[in-house]
Amino acid sequence: MTSLSVAHVCDNTRLAAAAASWISTITDTKFCRGRTIIRALKDETNGGKNGLPGQSWDPGLEIEVPYEQRPVNEYSSLKDSTLYSWAELGPGSFFLRLGGLWLVTFTVLGVPIAAASFNPAKDPLRFVLAASTGTLFLVSLIVLRIYLGWSYVGDRLLSAVIPYEETGWYDGQMWVKPPEILARDRLLGSYKVKPVIQLLKQTLVGTGVLLVAAVFLFIFATPVEDFIQNTLSAKENSTEVSVSKIDTKYNIRKEELFRLPVEVIDDDDLAAAAAEAADGRPVYCRDRYYRALAGGQYCKWEDLLK
Repeated sequence: MTSLSVAHVCDNTRLAAAAASWISTITDTKFCRGRTIIRALKDETNGGKNGLPGQSWDPGLEIEVPYEQRPVNEYSSLKDSTLYSWAELGPGSFFLRLGGLWLVTFTVLGVPIAAASFNPAKDPLRFVLAASTGTLFLVSLIVLRIYLGWSYVGDRLLSAVIPYEETGWYDGQMWVKPPEILARDRLLGSYKVKPVIQLLKQTLVGTGVLLVAAVFLFIFATPVEDFIQNTLSAKENSTEVSVSKIDTKYNIRKEELFRLPVEVIDDDDLAAAAAEAADGRPVYCRDRYYRALAGGQYCKWEDLLK
């Protein structure tokens, strides 16, 4: 009986040792796998290579697509770029940078080019409108380029199937995203990319409206400016004419006042008609200055009272 108990204890001890060894083997295997996965993810940030030739540590779910063509990596590179990252700063900072870009472009490019076509001294309105319109057009092109980049990345994040190129354009392939990758990409596309695209769409509409308004103002600026200049020149000419008439009136001599016009001297009918219209009085009786210059003779009493 004692020998059977001893044998039973020994068997239990052996089973426990075997179980402990099996558990230790499983734990080591899991630990090694965990180290492998961590190493793969770590090497993923370095371009998918571990430094050894011929080996890749890309995760298995996205191993088919090259590293730089994966939508999540395209989104990261878009965020890190100098120009495309403007759209993710928020409306205030984004519009502030666009305004600074417009001001720099207006000063460096718009003003010299517009000055070559329009004289700022003679055509100030057309000069300013030309420089502003050209600068706004360049800024609109830059906003359009930013929008196209974000729209492309957004479409690739939200799509379940994306095209990619293994080595060049001639070997394009289609990749179906696994459910985990699709869920991650769609979260990024919905909460990170869509608000940026909405802001860029509104900015494009605003710049388009401003550009159309500037073009119409530039088109109608020519007749408006010509009308203003003609009005001012007409006023100046009328002022000069009135001044010259006044000067001529006060510079006339008495002998010239009594001298009949050439048309009246040569035409008796015209002279009779003029005498009849004047009621037998000289024409100078109707003007106080001329009447005083002539001495007032031959004028009636009612003319002298005027």
